Amino acid sequence: MIKIPAFGIPDYRNLWAGAAFNQQGMSGEQVVLGLLVYQFTQSTAWVGVMLAVYFLPFFIFGIVSGAVADRLDRRALLRRVEALIAMNMVIFAVVLALDLAALWVVIVFTLVSGSLRALHQPARLSYAYDIVGGDQVVSGLGLLNLGSRAGQLIGALAAGAVMDRYGGSAAFLILASGHGLAFLFFLRLRTAGQAAVTAQVPMGQNIHEYISELRANRLLVMLLAVTAAVEIFGFSFATALPELATTRLQIGADGLGMLHAARAVGGMIAGLALTFMGALQRRGLAYIGVIFTFGASLMLVSADTPLLATLAAVAFIAVVAAASDILTQSMMQLAVPNALRGRAMGVWVLAIGFGPLGHLEMGGLTELLGLGPALFANGAALLVVGVIVAIAVPRLRQL
Repeated sequence: MIKIPAFGIPDYRNLWAGAAFNQQGMSGEQVVLGLLVYQFTQSTAWVGVMLAVYFLPFFIFGIVSGAVADRLDRRALLRRVEALIAMNMVIFAVVLALDLAALWVVIVFTLVSGSLRALHQPARLSYAYDIVGGDQVVSGLGLLNLGSRAGQLIGALAAGAVMDRYGGSAAFLILASGHGLAFLFFLRLRTAGQAAVTAQVPMGQNIHEYISELRANRLLVMLLAVTAAVEIFGFSFATALPELATTRLQIGADGLGMLHAARAVGGMIAGLALTFMGALQRRGLAYIGVIFTFGASLMLVSADTPLLATLAAVAFIAVVAAASDILTQSMMQLAVPNALRGRAMGVWVLAIGFGPLGHLEMGGLTELLGLGPALFANGAALLVVGVIVAIAVPRLRQL
């Protein structure tokens, strides 16, 4: 029987379950919001704007969110943010039920939701490291990713199905109830973790140390730059999904949920694989391979294919996307002193905060060239990024 050391720790099990229910809401709301915006505007460019607004706080609050994760008790921070996310969803569900939603209202809700999730990410990821320690960080983050993707699978399918039958308001109430369950699991977190930092410094000193580390730590800055490039050209493919579902495949809200569910399944496969790899060696070399595979898979999905083939291609994209996240999260936390790990995850949040550029680029390119050529162009751009990194950043190959 295969043993998973992290699952033997009660706090890790609660974090795992809470993360799964948190991510069902994140995946589900992207399904509902993407379809709402596309229904309002009939424009993939506007879907790109919405996703850009969603991830803009990750860029704005990247430094602050990491500093907050190192300054406050991570368990308490997870609980507070989770409660606020649930409240925000309930409010928006009421707005939809009263038929008060307009495009600007959706954008405002998107901004608030993205801001809360930007605070949640560093706390969740650095607390996982606190629990399992540095030797098992890839395995621990892989298993956490597996739970998160399982939540995304359920959230995407549920949001699409409920929205198709009962409307966006009911979908958001279902998603909010999931966040309520996540809050209850986070309430059960008892210990700070074996690698937790007990000494706390004032917020001003906290941010000063953060900026000093960025100036001095070239490896961290390099990881920031590469992660941002992959975010721009790779993860922006989500912008294309509403048009892919409604125009090319003609499958509506249920179908969009299926596409997001395929993403979740792919992420689960990556999480499962990395969970059982334990102390993975040559993470940097594996990451370069992921970049090349990411680009090739985007070029594959650009072709006009039947539903099942498209779902398989989207799932494969999600495999390499999830592997990219797990590898960069682990390498960034291992690249800094233990006291700065929350801030290292703030750097990761800052890197994915470059995503708005990608969503705007993908939306505009789709309007200009069409869906298939836009996906192909971004895949080709990722291949170029992979070549540049492999040649110009030898230190990454040695990690």
